Amino acid sequence: MLSQDLIEKIEQQTRDLVWWKPEQIARGEHLVNNPTKGERSWSVPRSTGKFLHDFVEKEKPKVILELGTSIGYSTVWIASAASEYGGHVYSIEKELHKCAIANENIREAELERYVTITHGSITEVLQDVPALVGDQKIDFIFMDADRGHYHKYFEQLEPFLSESAVIIADNAVNMQVRMRLFLEMLAKKNWAYQIIEMDNGLLFAQKNTL
Repeated sequence: MLSQDLIEKIEQQTRDLVWWKPEQIARGEHLVNNPTKGERSWSVPRSTGKFLHDFVEKEKPKVILELGTSIGYSTVWIASAASEYGGHVYSIEKELHKCAIANENIREAELERYVTITHGSITEVLQDVPALVGDQKIDFIFMDADRGHYHKYFEQLEPFLSESAVIIADNAVNMQVRMRLFLEMLAKKNWAYQIIEMDNGLLFAQKNTL
């Protein structure tokens, strides 16, 4: 089980950490007290983290894929549940500095055996899914990055999903317009989905086998 101290530590990191591009530093933007101008370490709300943990604990997906690690907040929630039965989380993050912090948080949670973080853009990494997860089928995907590209990620991943695979996507309410193509694709591919109106909204999708 995750320690309260670690949860609070990562939540504080989410509030505090801001990164600046070299060109922003050259313009002096890092000296202005406006962190919205920098790159943030976005993380899901605690209640969403707990929802993901409880889902994984109940359903026990063996192979889990997370699109968008950030600093590992949702990762440790998911992995802490997966560690109870031997599941494994494969997570992709494009920013190297975030990978480093995520790996540190995962080590502190003592979950290294259950998490593999791959650095790179999601689209590029998914060009070779077997290199990422081996010959295993993916049982559960948590999408939390580049909402406008969810439909592209789905196209790349669909051949590698198990028959009972579940997809949960964040920001299904506050950024639903950017997910329109993804929702249309799910319907076209005969996937049933619902939107759970908690926090930023969670899309819950599963292939319709009826």
